[in-house]
Amino acid sequence: MSCSLAQMEANKKNATRSTGPKTPEGKLKSRANSLKHGLTGAGIVLPHEDVEAIDARFETIAAEMKPRTELARQLVSRIALLTVKLDRSAEHEARSIAHKMRQAEAKFEDARLAEMENYYSWIAAEPATNARRLRTSPEGVQRLRSVLVDLRADLAHPEGHRWDWQRCEQLHHMLGLRPCDVPFSRARVLSDAIDGNFRNLNQSDGGDLDIKARQVWAVDALVALIDDEIARLDDLHARFDHEGLALDRAEAAQRALFDASREAVLARKYEAASERGLYRAIKEFREIQGDLPQVDDPEELETNNEAEMGSISPEPGSVESETVDRVIPLINLDPLPPNRQESADPIAVSRPDRPTRRKLKGR
Repeated sequence: MSCSLAQMEANKKNATRSTGPKTPEGKLKSRANSLKHGLTGAGIVLPHEDVEAIDARFETIAAEMKPRTELARQLVSRIALLTVKLDRSAEHEARSIAHKMRQAEAKFEDARLAEMENYYSWIAAEPATNARRLRTSPEGVQRLRSVLVDLRADLAHPEGHRWDWQRCEQLHHMLGLRPCDVPFSRARVLSDAIDGNFRNLNQSDGGDLDIKARQVWAVDALVALIDDEIARLDDLHARFDHEGLALDRAEAAQRALFDASREAVLARKYEAASERGLYRAIKEFREIQGDLPQVDDPEELETNNEAEMGSISPEPGSVESETVDRVIPLINLDPLPPNRQESADPIAVSRPDRPTRRKLKGR
């Protein structure tokens, strides 16, 4: 896609305005922009405070474990890093749990309201399913009741009823019905009668009244139908276990003690990996330290080695020296005879008398 000269000039101008941090302090700060908990990696993204803690921890552990080689010092440095990361893992988990406990009840209420609002939002698509689900919670029942109360107020308005097709459809959805379902519901028949369509009414439904009076009768009948539904919702609301719901709300903080979120699961994995690395580093350190004598002074170590070597070598003129002088000449250092020399071919040595088989052509 071609770019105009004006657009190119604008791009160059914009590029000069924002080029990122330029100072070392700004670059160091921008490196931690995406840092959430710093439990991953080898420690290169640790904050400045943790770097100081690692240095202090290294000095303490080194004084206690006394590394005598560079490799041992590297293991001590890794041990210091892993212990600080484990401390930060525990602190991160404690703060996260405390934060979730403080917001547990609010999130409990929000989750119930969000579930109810989701059912209500989709009630036009699936009236029967979502109206039934709304009736399973006190919040859903209250939402259905409030809508029915508003619809009843429109019917019984002092200045005359305010009823149209949208209100008729909304009433059907609150009842878990569709206004176009056949056979027509009682609410649909009464709504048509309010508009002057008495075709689906029975003769006993105000058949002896004139048109105006019959429309008023239809309004009163629909108000009575809505009142009956409101009464059923009130009875359903009274039969809910409100004490159990209050107990669930109060125990929300205790349930927040275990965080099953994806971030918390990953944090626990990082903590377990740091703990395994710590034990492995301690084991390797002990293996390395165990290969060397337990001596702190290098000069003393060298003196001990010379003393040990001197104790092994016999003194000239001693009995041990004469014994060595008599034994060494008895050892035959000549090579083996030709027929006894080891062959470079292991197959020939293992099977010396077996003739070599040659593959004949044509077979």
